[in-house]
Amino acid sequence: MRRVFESRKGELLYFVLVLGLVCLVSAGLLSFVYAKTQPLVEAQKAKAANSAMYYVLPGAESFERSKEGDFYIGKDKQGRIVGYTFETNEKGYSSEIVLMVGVDKDGKITGIKVLSQNETPGLGTRIVEVKADSTIWDKIKGKEGENAPRMPWFLEQFLGKDRMSLVEVKTISGATISSSAVVRAVKKGLEKLEKELLQEK
Repeated sequence: MRRVFESRKGELLYFVLVLGLVCLVSAGLLSFVYAKTQPLVEAQKAKAANSAMYYVLPGAESFERSKEGDFYIGKDKQGRIVGYTFETNEKGYSSEIVLMVGVDKDGKITGIKVLSQNETPGLGTRIVEVKADSTIWDKIKGKEGENAPRMPWFLEQFLGKDRMSLVEVKTISGATISSSAVVRAVKKGLEKLEKELLQEK
């Protein structure tokens, strides 16, 4: 009986050691993969953000980082300021919604782009939904998407608005939390931009 007990005890210890070794190796591999891929992920994010700046501020040929580094100054070919871009974020329903926003010198929004979000598919993701103008007949003729809007229909509401007129933006029924988060993020970013521009003068 004693031998059976000692045998089982030895087997249990063996399995514990094997399991511990497997966990250790797995953790090491995960750390190695993370260390290798993280720089690539960050580089891709930076590339997407840089592309988004030109998208949200049409007319800008180059960008200069502000003194505080919280926004970018967009300039045309002659070096004249055409506007500003900034990144802002707000908690949505199930994720952090990150935006790139462009404004002209008068503080009016020239463009807005969602950089990242992981909202509920079919609901919160409607903030990036693009409504095509094409009909079934257009699809048959191969003209689908020719008249598609340049940005999601919800975000188009922001064009030409300043901080005070954001109250006119209509949230999405069924995705109120996500769409309201976008409005709050833009308002927060505009307030911060206005404050920093005053400080730099």
